[in-house]
Amino acid sequence: MAKKLGKKARKFARKNLQSAAKRNRKIRNQFNHRRGPRRGESLPPTLLTSAPLFALPVRARLQGGLIESLLELVSGGSAGREDGDEDVPQRVHDSTMVTNDEDATLIHGLEFPEDDAELDADLSDSDGYLSEDPGCPYYSDSEDEKADKDCIMEDGLDRQNDDMNRDIKKQKKKLKKLLDKDPEFANFLEKWQSELESYRSNKEDSDEDGMDSMDDDDDSNDGNSPNAKVLKSKTISEWCLLVSKDPKSPALRNLLNAFRDACRYGVHSDGLSMQRFQNARVFYQIITFVLSESDNVFRALLEIQDDANKGKIMNLRNSKKWQTVDPLLKSYLRNSLDLLSQLTDNKILAFVLTRLRASVVLFSAYPSTSSRLVKILFRLWASGDQSLSLSAFLMIREVSSLLPDCLDLCLTKSYNTYLGSTKLVNDRNTKHIYFLIDCLVELYSLDVQKSYERAVTSVEQLNAILRQAFKTKEKEDLRKIDNWQYISCVNLWVRFLCCHYKDYNLHPLFSEVLQVIRGVAHLFRGTRYLPLRLRLVQMLNDLSTCSQMFYPIPSLLFDCLEFREVSQKEQTQRTKINFSSLLKVPKNLLKSRDFQEECVLSAIQVLSAHFAQWSYHVSFPEVATIPLFLLKRLHEQTTIESLHRPIKRLIDQVTENKDFIQRKREVVSFSPNDKASVDSFLQEEKFSRNASFTRFYASVAENCQTKGRKTL
Repeated sequence: MAKKLGKKARKFARKNLQSAAKRNRKIRNQFNHRRGPRRGESLPPTLLTSAPLFALPVRARLQGGLIESLLELVSGGSAGREDGDEDVPQRVHDSTMVTNDEDATLIHGLEFPEDDAELDADLSDSDGYLSEDPGCPYYSDSEDEKADKDCIMEDGLDRQNDDMNRDIKKQKKKLKKLLDKDPEFANFLEKWQSELESYRSNKEDSDEDGMDSMDDDDDSNDGNSPNAKVLKSKTISEWCLLVSKDPKSPALRNLLNAFRDACRYGVHSDGLSMQRFQNARVFYQIITFVLSESDNVFRALLEIQDDANKGKIMNLRNSKKWQTVDPLLKSYLRNSLDLLSQLTDNKILAFVLTRLRASVVLFSAYPSTSSRLVKILFRLWASGDQSLSLSAFLMIREVSSLLPDCLDLCLTKSYNTYLGSTKLVNDRNTKHIYFLIDCLVELYSLDVQKSYERAVTSVEQLNAILRQAFKTKEKEDLRKIDNWQYISCVNLWVRFLCCHYKDYNLHPLFSEVLQVIRGVAHLFRGTRYLPLRLRLVQMLNDLSTCSQMFYPIPSLLFDCLEFREVSQKEQTQRTKINFSSLLKVPKNLLKSRDFQEECVLSAIQVLSAHFAQWSYHVSFPEVATIPLFLLKRLHEQTTIESLHRPIKRLIDQVTENKDFIQRKREVVSFSPNDKASVDSFLQEEKFSRNASFTRFYASVAENCQTKGRKTL
């Protein structure tokens, strides 16, 4: 019988577990929309006509379109329909129905705090269209405009209508089964009949009033408004030519208005911006020209060079020419961010980022827009698509370099995004995580001192979690360490130390990270945790290489390399195991032959790297004495024939190198206390890299790369 959780455990689960948090958000979103109509009120129109059935909360669906369909099934007629027409629900964009788990982490408190300030505050006055010059050319035939509009979305709407009709038919079948099963439910639906009829009568009156107001609007809004004219390819080509010849041309405002509509194409429900384009060619023509040429146009208008920095941009804000360019630049930057937020095609997103990267310095005039840009960039950086992630990071690095005010935000967002991406590591995303680590180290290298302070804060959090686990030894605390986020965070700061330890005084951070690694290694023992041990030993190897300090690595490996004899049946069973995506091995794989082979071969790889680092050192015979004894014992105990050869080969290579160092030591006269002489021992041989063990390690590393046996 399962043990019941205590009060504190249940309280922690409700507050911190990812599944509980997601369920709570879903419930809150539903309750925000669940208030039904009070007595005497009619149902809101959006519940019956605008929103799709799958985009509304439970009660809203019951009071809306489903009620109407159920009543039709009960009465057997066509309630709610006139002249045989079907009401097809339209798609809406309800942001309250979307849950975002991006910032949720499995380890509470490990992420850096972020400043959730209001975004885009400095662009609120540029939401509408720019005023256009009526003298700009428009090439359009009024008699063909309606046909052009009908051709734009005809195919897409047909497919959309078919999908919705199929969904409605499925819903009707389910509802009919429900009515046959529960007749009382049909009586409940009949109670809504009077309210629906009163709603329809009110709707007809409001529609008549709305038609009158629309007629008045049509009289006032003739073809002179910018969003009332259909844009054709000839018109856009003429505008592009005018702007290319003279950046101060009035056609620039027309192009930016068209760019605004293109960036919001298909997003807003008003339908006005969607009808401006004759075809897809016009859409792409606008997007391509504006993104490709806007940076040159604005630099020409502001009279700045390619090497302009933030200081020069801020000085220009008080000038007269800035006042002229300011609304145009605001429109371009804001609409570009809208485009990045709406696009879903990775190739187009990479193209937009590449073109927008040239205008990064222009964002310095609008701080809140820069913050919004950074948040969009990190979302794309963590997307997993190689080309898109690279394009996003190149722009992130450009923002961090050219906009110093954004550096703190970039460091915080990059770290938190990395933690969010390492919640789950598998065979498909290990390559992407390598890429994220490389990007983080490069980004944190822009300001090592500031990054060092953040690294110290992060490692102190890791140490606090480790001390708590050592103190309590409870499962909940141990899971916080046997966790991809925890181990990935340690690996990040190891990589950071390896890059900068020689050039900066990072010894306090080095000691803290070393303490965390050794503490985790001693906390998790046994064969099940061998993948975790291998990962930690690799980190110690890296730290030893950058600091030239010795750590007794073999002792952390051999206590896990104790296997029982494999039966004949288990030897025939083959299971593919990849340690690069494991921290703990499932129990059902502990007795498999493939697991034991992977353990030994991975241990040979890590030990070879350890011996290769000290293979030219004067103390190598002492370093190799105990590992040789343990390797010989492992060679005798293993019952898998395929492992005898690689173990024996490692033993022979280590023994040969040990004898070589001993022979070289016999002919020298310096004392072990003479540090300068010890450091210069066999330096010529080390630079030539012709020793036998060096060649052996190169072959081991090459074989492991070929087989994909690589640790994070």
